[in-house]
Amino acid sequence: MTSFIAIYRGADVTTAKLVAVSTDPNLVGYVCSHLLQAKATGATPHDPVLAALNDGRRTALQLIQNEGEDG
Repeated sequence: MTSFIAIYRGADVTTAKLVAVSTDPNLVGYVCSHLLQAKATGATPHDPVLAALNDGRRTALQLIQNEGEDG
C-alpha cells in the first residue's frame, strides 16, 4: 500500500488548497518520525477512548515509518 504526504494551505481546513503531494518513502518516513517525536512529548489524555485513539495513531505511524525503512 502506498503512503503519501500532502501539503495544504489556507485560512482553515475547509478553504485549504492542495499545494503538493509526495510518495517519497524517505520524506514519508521523516514526517512519521517527526510526528512520533512530537507525540512522545505530549500529554496522554485521561479519556480512555482518546488514549486508545492516540495509541492507534502512534502504532500506524510506526508501521508506516518501518515500511519506508524496509523498502
